[in-house]
Amino acid sequence: MELEFRHLRIVIAVADEGSITRAAAALKLSQPSLTSQLQRIERELGAPLFDRLRTGVAPTAFGRSVLAKARAVLHGMAALRGEALPAADRPIRLRLGGFPGSLLSVVVPRLVGLPGTTAVHTDPSTAALLAAVRGGRLDAAVVADVHGFEVPPLPGVHRAVVVPREPRFVALPARHPLAHRPVIALADLAGEHWIVDPHEDHGGTAPLRAACRAAGFDPVVAHEISDTSSTRDFVRTGQGVCLAQPTATEGPGLVVRPLVGDPVLRRIDLVWTQPCPISPARLHRAVADAYVELTGRNSGYARWWAEHGAVAGTPA
Repeated sequence: MELEFRHLRIVIAVADEGSITRAAAALKLSQPSLTSQLQRIERELGAPLFDRLRTGVAPTAFGRSVLAKARAVLHGMAALRGEALPAADRPIRLRLGGFPGSLLSVVVPRLVGLPGTTAVHTDPSTAALLAAVRGGRLDAAVVADVHGFEVPPLPGVHRAVVVPREPRFVALPARHPLAHRPVIALADLAGEHWIVDPHEDHGGTAPLRAACRAAGFDPVVAHEISDTSSTRDFVRTGQGVCLAQPTATEGPGLVVRPLVGDPVLRRIDLVWTQPCPISPARLHRAVADAYVELTGRNSGYARWWAEHGAVAGTPA
């Protein structure tokens, strides 16, 4: 069998969709037909392009190499013909993941000068981001691990610390009796209704429960909410409190305060696989610089950072 452009499009579609079923639908082919064609392509190339997983497919190391060449061929042919690539086919230089928040929005502008674009994917789960990097769905990701509740490393995924210590703050309604305090003791929040994100690792509760129990009480987890906007609305209207990123901005009806003794600490890491489309050292510097910029968004964190904050050196 001689490889043709349509075969390259098949390989790219399967990688982009992460599923043979979804790729078949996108290409308007039956699943058996696509599966058969993919098998013939793999036989022609002499090695599997994808690992078949319970949740879909992920490129093998060989598959990632073939994908890079396939995308280059298609993009080069489009340029030769003077064609504009469809939006979905425009070259993606870097697929970058991270936890929800402002950090990635500050990182991406620092990557100007890359050929192609940077595509961003967020997920509150470090385990999910690591799996996406390991499976080839992301090139790199910025992840957060709570001290004492670290997600185990995955083979083949490189990792470098960006911020060794980041305290978790607490978000309160502005009319809360403790909102006037510059720093709040966790023990003073016993009896509050807590809001957690169930998509975080450990269901969002394990580090919170451990810290609260060390402070002498069991937290009442009243709400499980996955999006930041809804969480802020629940806090603002007095329906609960939650742990918050220290870089989170305050707003009408809501304050974000440090906790005495920093009972919950995170570590911010950069993870990636090789080959990475951008130098990990350059990406690390971009993430570190962006993070430092964000430390001034909350006055309580600006003070904390001036006394305790630091970023780690770039990886070799």
